[in-house]
Amino acid sequence: MDPVLARISLVIPGRTIALGGKPEEGVAACRLDSEAMRWTYVLRARERWLSSSDASNSREEQAYRTLKGFGLRDADLEALARAPRVVVRIPYTSEHEGWQARIFPWEYLLAKATRRYRNVDNHRVTVMRELVPKAPASWQKSRQPSLLYVQSAPGGLRQSWDFSAETRRLKRALGGTRLVELKDPSWQQLHDVVKQLQPDLIHLSGFDNLAGLKALRDLVPEAEAVEAEFGPMRLDEVLAKESSVPDGMLLAGEAAGTAVIGAQRLAEALRAGGEHCAYFVSVSLENSAARTAALIVAERAALSAVGFQDAIEDQLVDFFFELVYSQLDQAVWNLPLAFESAWMRVRKEPRATRATGVTLWMGAPLNEAAFNQGEPAAAELRDAGTPPRLQAVPEEELNYAVLHNNGRLFRQIVVERGSALPDDWLSVDVELQLGPEQARWRKRFVAGETRFDLSNEVHVPLTAALMRSLQEAVNSTLMVQLSHNDKVLTRDSHRLRLLPVDQWRDNDKDGQWLPSFVLPRDPAVVSAVELAQRYVRILRDNPAAGFEGYQAAPSTEEEQLREVDLQVQAIWAALLHEWRLGYINPPPSYSSKLDSQRLRTPSAILGGRAGTCLDLALLFAACLELIDVYPVIFLLNGHALPGYWRHNSFQADYLAVSGEGAHGAMAGAADRNSSASLQRYAWQAIGNAPYREVRQLIRARRLVPIETVRLTEHCGFVEAVEAGIDALAEAEDFHSVLDVVTARMKGITPLPIVEERP
Repeated sequence: MDPVLARISLVIPGRTIALGGKPEEGVAACRLDSEAMRWTYVLRARERWLSSSDASNSREEQAYRTLKGFGLRDADLEALARAPRVVVRIPYTSEHEGWQARIFPWEYLLAKATRRYRNVDNHRVTVMRELVPKAPASWQKSRQPSLLYVQSAPGGLRQSWDFSAETRRLKRALGGTRLVELKDPSWQQLHDVVKQLQPDLIHLSGFDNLAGLKALRDLVPEAEAVEAEFGPMRLDEVLAKESSVPDGMLLAGEAAGTAVIGAQRLAEALRAGGEHCAYFVSVSLENSAARTAALIVAERAALSAVGFQDAIEDQLVDFFFELVYSQLDQAVWNLPLAFESAWMRVRKEPRATRATGVTLWMGAPLNEAAFNQGEPAAAELRDAGTPPRLQAVPEEELNYAVLHNNGRLFRQIVVERGSALPDDWLSVDVELQLGPEQARWRKRFVAGETRFDLSNEVHVPLTAALMRSLQEAVNSTLMVQLSHNDKVLTRDSHRLRLLPVDQWRDNDKDGQWLPSFVLPRDPAVVSAVELAQRYVRILRDNPAAGFEGYQAAPSTEEEQLREVDLQVQAIWAALLHEWRLGYINPPPSYSSKLDSQRLRTPSAILGGRAGTCLDLALLFAACLELIDVYPVIFLLNGHALPGYWRHNSFQADYLAVSGEGAHGAMAGAADRNSSASLQRYAWQAIGNAPYREVRQLIRARRLVPIETVRLTEHCGFVEAVEAGIDALAEAEDFHSVLDVVTARMKGITPLPIVEERP
């Protein structure tokens, strides 16, 4: 019996269901620790499989088997499905005991596993968590309730982060509750203000530790000192071991700079040395549900707390908390009711289906209120007599590939109906101006909802020749206009910098566009494959052999996989012997704070007979894509190399996060959860957990890396593969892997920069 699992129970009105019993005959028992790490990784990689109905259905069956493996019966699952809400009751002893119960994604698993019983009436189940502390907490509402609003963007982060929209939302929602702002505090300052103010509510906004340090990396020197758990460390040293960065919140250092504050220590500050317990703490940070919010309740710093299991869009978070606080004011401080009605409304948002789980942690006596209430109506914004309003935050700089692939022009663009009537008309106009050229987008719609998120809808047509032939970075203007019943309410202009068509930004946000620089139709690629025809016939010892990609391997037998390897080796031989390439050092901006590199096309590489490591990786990937062998690009610190899938089914398993590699990718710990494992884009996996997955796939001979710099050193194919494996030997060197075929499936297409055939 799993001792941690045996202490957990699921509470529904009138019934408590224990976990950890012996599973039914024929059902394999599941351990909570291994299932917690497996499901955490599956969900953090959800962008890879979320659009696949087959994968989604498979997740439903897997979730069902997991809960059955925890000892639940079909009757238990049906009872959970029919309940208006489920409370997961978890005892707490210490941070290092029972951590797997706190990081397990109960919300997702319970919803998925019970879906088969809810399909008839489409009932949605709301999951809340009760953390039973070592001793009960107590709170008494103040005569004049107050909310402490902590804005933390230390060490220069504030210059790239704006809290004004969030502040307006909180003020609008709070009603009679007094708002007190605290900006960029140190741990001691936060502790002292909480002790003095004794706030009923606390709203934490800013950065979780890892996200904050990564954002800071683009603003300060890598040698910048950071106050870490065990004393001052260099920023680059802390980030070199991402998995050692604890969950928590980045605060200001006691002397200067920034401090990494773990979840336990953050809870101590909010508790003010045991002299304070708030009613509710909202943790508006990524990766805050499993530990940060949980320990705030466990250490009796608050009766309740809300956090997010990984990443969620800022505008969706702000909207959610505005609803929570406005409902809290209306519901006579019934937090479970306010939480549930707010979440029911947020579920309707277009991006909510791809968003993280939101977790409510409760401690006694709050839990009693969760059992005896009917299902509330979905919350809506207060109009407060204000006219319709537009919240638009455009990007300041865009890679041309963003426009080419219909990427987002705005970090957020949201319309709120305000006092407009449901049958009124609203319209949004967007205009991108570039010299004499203009590109326009317009949407006119009925104000039937209180809120409209247009962030993924705004795209401008690329018809201007000037846009398609950008040779240098240019400044342009982005105009945004909101009209109500054809009367213009607001018209704002924003500066926008467009990068040249061949420029790529090497960072976590824009690195995703690299597959657009893989150009299989470049004339030089076509020429290289033609030259490789004679090599493939020789290597495969078949005068009729050619490049048929995976058709040469109907099964995954090693002998047939070898036919794919020989096709790749023929490409290598042609480039090695026919092109005779040299190496050029990358420009100074590569992997620097400017994080940009001008990339050479295959024709430019052939013309100059040289390229950087990234140029050569993109060239080889383009050749593989042309012969229908699926390429990948590995990005390391200051280096890049390509690879390929030996069979298309191996790539399909990877996309579904199943088979070799996915199991064991996450490494569990009590205070750390490898938040870098989140995959924001289906085709790019960043961080330590994907690295472990990649290494397992390479060991299983499913994925093959190739060190293409060895083309400039006149090395053989086998030696290049061995060098590729060696290049991926250290987790600290790994940044990400990009799967080119998945990118194509998601609409990331080659850029229109093909040159004339040499």
